[in-house]
Amino acid sequence: MSGAPDDRVGDARLDGLLRAMRSYYAGDTSARAPVVPGESDQAAELCRLFNAISERSALLEQRLAPPRGENDVQFVDASPSGQGHTSVDGEHPLAIAVFEDDTDHGPLEPMRAAAEAALRGLGGTWERACVQRLRSPEDAFEVARVNGVVCALLDARAPLGPLLAVADALAAAAPGSAVMVFAPEGDPLAVDHAVSAVRGRDRAEIVRSFGQASERLTLHWLTNAPGADELTAQAPDPTYGQARFEGEKVLVVDDDVRNVFAMVSALELYGLTALTADSGFEAIEILQRTPDVSLVLMDLMMPGLDGYDTTTRIRCRPVFADLPIIAVTARAGVSDRERSLEAGINEHITKPVEVKHLLSLIRGLIKQ
Repeated sequence: MSGAPDDRVGDARLDGLLRAMRSYYAGDTSARAPVVPGESDQAAELCRLFNAISERSALLEQRLAPPRGENDVQFVDASPSGQGHTSVDGEHPLAIAVFEDDTDHGPLEPMRAAAEAALRGLGGTWERACVQRLRSPEDAFEVARVNGVVCALLDARAPLGPLLAVADALAAAAPGSAVMVFAPEGDPLAVDHAVSAVRGRDRAEIVRSFGQASERLTLHWLTNAPGADELTAQAPDPTYGQARFEGEKVLVVDDDVRNVFAMVSALELYGLTALTADSGFEAIEILQRTPDVSLVLMDLMMPGLDGYDTTTRIRCRPVFADLPIIAVTARAGVSDRERSLEAGINEHITKPVEVKHLLSLIRGLIKQ
């Protein structure tokens, strides 16, 4: 009997690992297995190995993503040997600053990849947007001198001294900029470094995965970049940039509060009114009491009632037979798209979302 509690703990970890592996197999490279720092048994080791594989997959997925349009996100080395960056039309470019741990990761630059993914996810391959790499505290002052630093991503796996020095330099050179410090699950030393780096800083937070880092960068860019509405208001048709919505209601259905916040911020920038639901059941309730919802943005991977089943239930009600529904999901396979259409979904777009493409779809569906 004395071994029963330990057995239950091990079984719980294996159950968590199994759930994460199923999500990973379904295409979610942000899936992670729970790990308690300091544990060294076989279950914990399996969780750590899986998390390392999933992190690497997410990184490679971001690095190998095809360019979105002719102008790719600009990456600039801010060190003295770097190429530098020039302003556009006499205005300072907007930047995400990144600080990498160069001691153990070879040529991979995961902080840079997460920052680029955030910009691509907004459809924001903009002339004024760039990713700036910091190699020293002096670089932070140089970057802030010629760029508007919107936010920063620092790697807590770096030695503590250089990490704190860069964080202090950013606070002095770009006060008010949001700072995210990356400390992956299962790395207690990085967590300790991250805690030290954010201590006493009002706009600093710890992120635990590349997916979370990209989402938080996206959120801060949407809410803090000067003139973000002007920068993102470009669309496939030539007249769209001058057009805005007129308060039409869009229901965002997603169980991840970070995704909801970023999506709502983007929609409201363009004059849409956003309602939110964190489950399929709540989405159906909101639709029943809000008859003037013009469109639904539906996450497919939700616990309990997923996006496919939620859509099927919505379509069973005659009043919602023609309600436009767009699937917003990480599932990008042909079979996933076909399953969406079979459930009654009108359009299927993948994360990270290109805002201009999403807005174009919304406009086309609600104006029909």
